[in-house]
Order: sequence, then structure tokens, then C-alpha cells
Amino acid sequence: MVDGMNSKHAFWKSFVFTIVIFGLGLILGFFLESAQSDNIYSRLITSELNLLDDQLTQGIINDYNVSCVKSRESLFAFADRIYSEAVEIEEIDSTGRLGDLTVLHKRYDLLRTLLLKEAKNLKIRCGDDFHIFNYLYLYNSEDIDVKSKQNYFSRVLFDLKEIHRDTVLLIPIAADTGLISVDALVSALDIHTYPTIVIDNLVVITDIPTLSELEEYLVYLSP
Repeated sequence: MVDGMNSKHAFWKSFVFTIVIFGLGLILGFFLESAQSDNIYSRLITSELNLLDDQLTQGIINDYNVSCVKSRESLFAFADRIYSEAVEIEEIDSTGRLGDLTVLHKRYDLLRTLLLKEAKNLKIRCGDDFHIFNYLYLYNSEDIDVKSKQNYFSRVLFDLKEIHRDTVLLIPIAADTGLISVDALVSALDIHTYPTIVIDNLVVITDIPTLSELEEYLVYLSP
């Protein structure tokens, strides 16, 4: 009888202990996700401030006829910042821990569309000493073939950027998030297939490219 009571007592102690640990885990998880969410929004606000800073920098350079070197450095630095931040958002989004992050993706796509406009203006004003790789893809696609193809495109473009950091400006933009500006861009480029790479607004690639093939375009499009 005593052994039975002890067993029940041990069972309830273990049960209560498990509940407490589980509850603490939930609370800790909530605070960690809340902190991560706050960090994401903080990064996004920082990116928007950086964009305004970049636009003001471009305006000052234009108004005071400053060398193109400063403008180019600023543009590349900003592009690298929002690219790395967006990659972090995509990694978090893939886990599903913070729910739907579509609105954050839309704001990053808006930033990158503005960046694309600035980059094109810089090429016109300062010459062709760098190349714009505009990567258009589908954010909401559930098609396995499309997603696999997009994963490959992302990897090969990342490798290209790593090798040619000073001459390749990589600007990925999701084409299906409902942004009017992106819809206008896609319409102007007459893009109907995804993923697609547009190089310097001159070359459109929809077939799966190799790294060496992309590098050949760098030579072909160079002045």
C-alpha cells in the first residue's frame, strides 16, 4: 500500500515538473520570438533610413557634381546591406516561427525596386563599369519545379556576386507580392516566365545558366 502511494506521489511530482518545464519553455519561446520579431522590424526601419540616406547622397552628388566613385560605393554598400538582411528574413520565414512575413518581404522588394531605379540612373550618369543583375522570382509559388529552379538561380547568382563583388550589383525582387511598382517593372520588361534574370536591362535569361555562362555576359556587356 505504501509502495503504491509512493508511486502515485512520484508520478504526480514528475507530472507537475513536466508541466512546469513545458510552461517555462513556452514562455521562453514566446519571449525569444518576440525579441526576434522586434529585431526584424528594427532592421527594416534601419533599411528604410539607409535608403533615404542613399537617395539624399545621390541627390547631393548630382547637385554638386561629385565624382561617381562615391555614388557607386554608396549604392553597392546599400545593396549589400538590404540583400543580407533580406536573406535573414527568408531564413526565418522558412521556419514559419513568426507566421506570415509577406508584408516584410513586400517592403524589402519595394526597397530593392527603388535601388534598381537608382542603379540604372547611376549607369547612365557614370558609365558601364558595373553590371546590374535583376533577379525576378515568385515568392508565393508552391510549384516544386519552380521552387527548385529558383533555389538554383539563387545559389548561382550568390556565387557570381561573391566572385565579382565590385562589379556585380545583385537585386532580387519577388514579382508576385502585389506591389504596383513591381508590376509596372515586370510589364515594362515584358516578363512572363519565372525565375528570370535581367542583366543591365539588355539580356533576359530564363533557361538555367551556369556560373561560367553568367561570367561570359560580364565580358560581353563590358565596354
